[in-house]
Amino acid sequence: MRSLILPLPLIILVGKTGSGRSATGNSILCQPMFESRLGNQPVTKTCQGETGTWNGRSILVVDTPSLFEAEAQTQELYKAIGDCYLLSAPGPHVLLLVTPLGRFTAQDAVAVRRVKEVFGAGAMRHAVVLFTHKEDLAGESLDDYLADTDNHSLRSLVQECGRRYCAFNNRATGEEQREQLARLMAVVERLERETGGAFYRGHNSTIGAEPQEKQSLGNYQWLRKQRNLNKILGLKMVYSWVPGWLSGLSICLWLRS
Repeated sequence: MRSLILPLPLIILVGKTGSGRSATGNSILCQPMFESRLGNQPVTKTCQGETGTWNGRSILVVDTPSLFEAEAQTQELYKAIGDCYLLSAPGPHVLLLVTPLGRFTAQDAVAVRRVKEVFGAGAMRHAVVLFTHKEDLAGESLDDYLADTDNHSLRSLVQECGRRYCAFNNRATGEEQREQLARLMAVVERLERETGGAFYRGHNSTIGAEPQEKQSLGNYQWLRKQRNLNKILGLKMVYSWVPGWLSGLSICLWLRS
């Protein structure tokens, strides 16, 4: 059996509906892998993982549905969480908190709170803030914008994330697209150095707080997700146990044949 080889880094996109998560995923992969369009209704209905490369490194990006909204239904929330964890096994390196530049609202604050509930407060040690609509800076630096903002919730978030942030113009192409990706990857690599390249395997406080019957994975239909992962990564499944994520969760590690 060969040594374990997994795409690095593993990035999960999180944020409120309309923040530009899917478009950001496409910008990271430099190709339209996730469905993205303007509108008030969520486009992403299920978790989806896609791979790409940057400077010879494999990248796995997982887009998430609107599980971070205040009105997200409990059963939908649990299913989406389970799907998200499976697609990012054995755990994400980076939680990319996507929010539109200049519009960090109460809904965004709710989304951040839900991220902590879903992944645990320790997840913020693996978080990077990604501002969309970089073009709205109109020549102003992002550092200056954040220094001058009077949005205390936004300032608090940036501090909580260790001042790890960058901005994207998701309509950028060519060299501009490559340059903003390089800046993001520099932030990601800084985070990897800070964490020693560790995956985030924090306790899921939302699920841990629920009765045992609500933690049942019977309704999650894992088999169809295994087939999806096999297609995405071209890997064969080896059954293994990863503690610390979900109570009683048997999850999949993936080894190259």
